[in-house]
Amino acid sequence: MVLAGTDGGVYRSVDLGASWQTTSLRGIRAWSVGFAPGAPNAAFAGLSGRGVQRTDDGGVSWADASAGLGNLNVRVLALGLGGLAAGTSNGIAVSADGKQWHPGGLHGYDVSALALSANEPQFTLVAGADGGNLNQGFLFRNSGAGASWEVLQQGLPSSAIVSAVSAGPLPQGGPVRPLAATTTKGTFRSGDGGSTWTASTGLPSDQVTLTTAAFSPADPNLLYGGSDAGGSTGGALFRSTDGGATFAPADQGLPDARRNVTCIAVSVAGGRPPAVLVGVNPPGKGGAVYRELDASAPAPPALGAETAVATPVPATPTPVPTPVARPTTTAPSASSSLALRALRYLVQWPFPLAPELLLVVVVAYILLRWRQRYLDIEGPP
Repeated sequence: MVLAGTDGGVYRSVDLGASWQTTSLRGIRAWSVGFAPGAPNAAFAGLSGRGVQRTDDGGVSWADASAGLGNLNVRVLALGLGGLAAGTSNGIAVSADGKQWHPGGLHGYDVSALALSANEPQFTLVAGADGGNLNQGFLFRNSGAGASWEVLQQGLPSSAIVSAVSAGPLPQGGPVRPLAATTTKGTFRSGDGGSTWTASTGLPSDQVTLTTAAFSPADPNLLYGGSDAGGSTGGALFRSTDGGATFAPADQGLPDARRNVTCIAVSVAGGRPPAVLVGVNPPGKGGAVYRELDASAPAPPALGAETAVATPVPATPTPVPTPVARPTTTAPSASSSLALRALRYLVQWPFPLAPELLLVVVVAYILLRWRQRYLDIEGPP
């Protein structure tokens, strides 16, 4: 089963792209669509301005799953055993079950690319941006459930815009998946979870800027990359059999004028060669999907077994600290309030203190002198 996200909604195919059917999710741009691991009929779609939609019947019907999303322009999704992540036009959102979302960091960045680098021992994401303060970094990594991200720099240019990040399957004995990132300043690969990167080679000078890439889900060394020629006539499809270190042309069968490759998907099933589905969108013409069974692809190696994440995405957001309430006091009565106001006006406690004490002493002296004079005049009875 294959799902395709388009400017007009999500389409569904049950014959590896030979024919397509509309779904209930139509009339809106679907930026991203993907199946949930471990649940063959569950899939999610990231929409333009409408958040996330979920299906549990292989794409036939869809329902809203956007609760908690702070930004509803969901450009890219990453789905793993420990949870889900959504890249939006204002940062990352994460979810444990695809039903309730909470902020995952990178606020202020327009996240254009997102991939799950590792399922264990922590749910690890690598994200790329094409908007925000890119002078401080354009590729980031986050481990665990927190919202703290580190900038990835070693081997990367000082500034660039990221169009796609792809993660391959887990190699046998390897702790992390291989990564490939396509940017405006070249294509780069990483075999250590994003700590270090090396530039890909073998791409012609006019196609060095790939715009999309996808690993085979059965081979961490088999990677397909595509270029859309910046929206002008051209573009091409390439293949790498060494995890993105080198590329070679692989666009035989695509019409010369229709090689503006905008997206790639790779399907493997039943021991067949990988089925490569390529979405092309040439300028001034309608988009189309092409399919190839890549019979020349090398036999896939044994893979590592992925297990449930040890530190999963939390099911609920981190509680917001509750403001400490000010202590309450009993309001004074009207009469006591009047007396207090008079006392404050006369005495102004506690400052200034010396003039008030002097005033009290003078008043007391006058009262004593008046009484003494009264007693002296009247005398005893």
